[in-house]
Amino acid sequence: MDINYFLKINNAFAIENKRDIAINRTRNQISRNFNSNVQTINVEINDEPRTISISSSTKNNILTISTSPDQNDLLPGDSVRWDKEIWLVTEKKPNNIFISQAIMEKCNFDLKWIDSEGSIQTYPSVLYFNARSNFGTEEDKTMNLPAGRRQITIQSNEHTVKIRRDVRFIVGNEAFKVIDTDFMSDDGLVNLSLQSDQIDPVKDNLELGIADYHKLSKYELLILNDNPLSLSINQTARINVRVMRNGSEISDPQIVYSSSNTDLISVDEQGIITIHESGETNVTVSAYGIEKQLNIYVAPTIHYDYAATIDGANDIYLNRESTYVASFYNNGIKISDESSFSLTNLDGSPTLLASISSQDPIANTCTVKANSNRKLGTVILHVKNANGLSNGQREIKIKSLI
Repeated sequence: MDINYFLKINNAFAIENKRDIAINRTRNQISRNFNSNVQTINVEINDEPRTISISSSTKNNILTISTSPDQNDLLPGDSVRWDKEIWLVTEKKPNNIFISQAIMEKCNFDLKWIDSEGSIQTYPSVLYFNARSNFGTEEDKTMNLPAGRRQITIQSNEHTVKIRRDVRFIVGNEAFKVIDTDFMSDDGLVNLSLQSDQIDPVKDNLELGIADYHKLSKYELLILNDNPLSLSINQTARINVRVMRNGSEISDPQIVYSSSNTDLISVDEQGIITIHESGETNVTVSAYGIEKQLNIYVAPTIHYDYAATIDGANDIYLNRESTYVASFYNNGIKISDESSFSLTNLDGSPTLLASISSQDPIANTCTVKANSNRKLGTVILHVKNANGLSNGQREIKIKSLI
């Protein structure tokens, strides 16, 4: 084999070895320089406590963070709480074998809106008033925003990605609506372009800084047990709760129960009461920002708390029918029983607005038919069990199709 071939191979290895030596030397030098200027800080990244070592420089609320490569986990869209301020990572520098860099901008505005479920959402964001960088944060070149325009950058998450055009916000006592969205899901950011809009004093809540406040869901929390509720030791009971949103019952509400005296009674996440000893206490029932108290007295004698509910439509159109189902409870536990339905006006008098066309006492159902004589109003559907101890009712509106 040609000796020149071996010489070329040896030279290649020598060059490669020199390159590795140079890279290691440079990496060590940068690491020494980095460590000499390093600052160890306690932060929260996406609400998780962390301690990181950084070298940073700040300019106009824009922070350039340099970390060692082994801490290369700051990504666009990350929320960083540092020194009582919230920062949003808006840019990740290209990978570097020597050092890792990211750009953070200080959040200067809490973006608030009513989502499609009627709930208030609030997230810290970066609001650009007159101009914003269009060429990266290290250059001084900027893009002027037209009068009456704003731009917002916010973390991409399950709520912000649902923001669509024409969603309105209150910014500095002015109304703005979304005219363009840029969902940079791969970069963890959502960019919103806003245009000025008219304030509507009927719909907008300037005090809270929330536009279209009329879309906020109205919740009701109903405890169907007797209050106070009398129980006895060794008795099983359940807190029977209904949660309504805008007049309609939520099928699977998020409810929290807490006992003020767990030595006396405890309550699980389903509202089942476990009695430990006699005495008096109360349970707090919480759902969607509403709290109610149920006072409980545990006595040595057995007590029965009967209740009944009716499920079905809130409205029936003229000459139409709707079916309703009753449920019976004893101390909050559902029981089997026979039912009897009846209809009245709001004042309890007989009604001509609707009639019961059929009912099944065993299945606990009935069918209500609205009148065909164009009579509109509200009726009360009543139900009771066989012994008359469990009673319930439901308001039904008779409405016109027009």
